[in-house]
Amino acid sequence: MRKIIIGLCAVAVLATGCAIEQDPVAVQPAESGKPAGKSSGAAKGRTFPIKLTAKRARAKKSVLSDGDALSCVKVTVTNRTKKQLEVNPLYFSITDTRNTKHDSSSALGEYEGQIATMELAPGEKTTGLVCAKGDFRPKTVSMTNPLFDEAARAQVAS
Repeated sequence: MRKIIIGLCAVAVLATGCAIEQDPVAVQPAESGKPAGKSSGAAKGRTFPIKLTAKRARAKKSVLSDGDALSCVKVTVTNRTKKQLEVNPLYFSITDTRNTKHDSSSALGEYEGQIATMELAPGEKTTGLVCAKGDFRPKTVSMTNPLFDEAARAQVAS
């Protein structure tokens, strides 16, 4: 019994002590028609392995729509890594101007033009819509990887 308790305590200590804290992903600035290389904000001059751009958009509702309000952004994901990049509409979330995070799964299948589930080879890019239920103004959009760790974040252009 004593060995079991010691073993469980050791596992608990290792589990809490081995938690890796990651720095937050830098927000990529919105592209507002500025010439290449002329960006502002905290990410100025940085190169991102996953380039993410977003612009506010309206979605055409699908036959599966329940009629609720949708807030949408048109995203472009560019793979600048040397590995395959998985893209999935479930990997996105939208943060509004009140800093409330909205999960894209809330509106899955309710609109046309949704970003496709695919793998991007190095250098490839894809574009599609990401929406969430509710009437709000999108401020940033975030993309996670398959393990749901944040991989990219970008400001939403108007």
